[in-house]
Order: sequence, then C-alpha cells, then structure tokens
Amino acid sequence: MIILRLPQLDGPSTSVWSQPLAPLHSLVWSALIAVIPLAVVLVLMGVFRKGGLLSAASGLATAVILAVGVWQMPASLAGWSIAYGFAFAVWSILWLVFNALWLYNLSIDTGSFDRLRLWVQQHASGDPCIQATLVAFCFGALLEGSAGFGAPVAITAFLLVGLGFPARRAVVVSLIANTAPVAFGGVGLPIVALAGVTGLDVMKLSAMVGRQLPLLSVFLPAYLAWVVGGSQGLRRTWPVAVVAGADGALVLIGAGVLAAAGTANATVVATAAAATPPATTPQNAFFAIVETPSLLTAPVGCPSSRNAS
Repeated sequence: MIILRLPQLDGPSTSVWSQPLAPLHSLVWSALIAVIPLAVVLVLMGVFRKGGLLSAASGLATAVILAVGVWQMPASLAGWSIAYGFAFAVWSILWLVFNALWLYNLSIDTGSFDRLRLWVQQHASGDPCIQATLVAFCFGALLEGSAGFGAPVAITAFLLVGLGFPARRAVVVSLIANTAPVAFGGVGLPIVALAGVTGLDVMKLSAMVGRQLPLLSVFLPAYLAWVVGGSQGLRRTWPVAVVAGADGALVLIGAGVLAAAGTANATVVATAAAATPPATTPQNAFFAIVETPSLLTAPVGCPSSRNAS
C-alpha cells in the first residue's frame, strides 16, 4: 500500500488547524449546515436528474465553500485535502471500479451474463422468496466482496427483473440484501478508507465489523422472504432463510476472528520487539520470533532459544 503524505510546511508561518465541532455555537445548526453538500448531491441527482459528474462537483464545491467560510479552514489546506482525496480515490477505489465495469461489459458482450440468467431461471427454485435469497443475498454478497460500489445492486436487480420481479421490487430487494456485506465492501475498501482518514487500526476495525454484522446478517434472508412473499412466503421458505442467514453470519464471524487474531499477533510482535535488548534491532527481533514460536506463548522478556544456546 502506498501512503500519501501532504508536504510538511516548516517555518514560523506554519500553524495547525483544529476543526471546530460547532462553528455556529450550536451542534444542531452546525450539523444542518454540514448536511448541505450531501443534500445538494441528492437533490441534483434525484430531483433534477443531473449526471453524477455535475452533482458530485457541485457537492464538492459546496463543501469547500462551507469548510472555508463556516469552519474557517485555510484555503491552502482545503486545496491539499481535495488533491489528497483525488489521489486516494484513484489509487484505492477507482482501479477496482474500472476492473469491475470491464468484467461486467465483457460478460455482456460474450453472452456469459445471459447464460447466468438463464441458468437461474432453469435450475434455481421458482419461488420468488428463494430467488431473492439466492440472487440478492448470496450472489449479491459475492459481488460486493469482489466489486462493490453499486455493482451488486445493479447486477442482482437486473437478474431479478429477468426472473419476473417488478423493477421497483427488484431494486428494493437488492438494496435490502446489500445492507450486511456493504460494510466490508469491495476487498474491504470502506474499512481501509476509514482507517486511513481516522488513523484507527484497520484490523481492529475489521474485527469490530465482523462482530456486529452477524446480528444483522442472520435475520436478513428472513426479512427478504417477508418483503417478497409476506408472512406466507416466510412460513413457506423459512428453512432456506435460516440456512442462508446462519451461513452469512458464520462467514462474517470468521472474518472478525481472523482480523482479531491478526491484531493479537501484531501486538505480540510489537511487544517482543520493544522488549528486545538495545544490541538487537527490531528486524532481528521479528525474525527471532518467527524462528522461535515459543516466544509467542512465553512471557515478555524470556530469552529465545538462540540466546539460551
């Protein structure tokens, strides 16, 4: 991973800007003002039907004006923030979106997407509740982990329409089904981005997400069955909903456990490296731990087998 750092400005004119939480001396009014850029984007896209480029640019311009005028952010820092945001988006996000769109267009041109739709029609269950679980929840989660950024909703909604779902219901079902896997997003980019802007440990964030999402995922297929078929549909397909929900919850729990284990291992390595005598460099301490697994279970400060010999 490449870490981009803003240039350090040295000299007497350099000052640290601290963002005020309530620039208007009221949390309510400050929060309402902070919502304006988001409202601008939503109104332009949803009401005036403008394109994403114009809407996003208008929201960005509004955010800059508010940051400089209301929050008293230095204009130079606002410019560097925009440049950093563009660089971070291009390197961490847009390359994944580009590849996902390329693969999607390739599947359309080669006919693979139509074959997938026909296979679902011919081999999957004819029950719309089960179809919603298989396509929107299961297949949508796969698409979210590999592509993300709206691709799961767009593709699964198209598949559901091909299976006979009304367009509005297909979109609603796809959006509901995507509420659980969207937290991890495409290859975990939402968590990586959150860690980048907050300074929090990415593994700890992943572990916490893995603990919270199973509570939602285990009930999501049942809710989808209720949305599609009502109470009768839920009673008819509850075994499928239970299996799908439990399977999704177990996957998320496993992700959280792996993230927590990675955090624990990193802590052990850092602690052992800090307890290494001054004559030993941190790199040598790391390799000593790798070569001597007993250090992972021994109290900090115990000599390694190499030093004991």
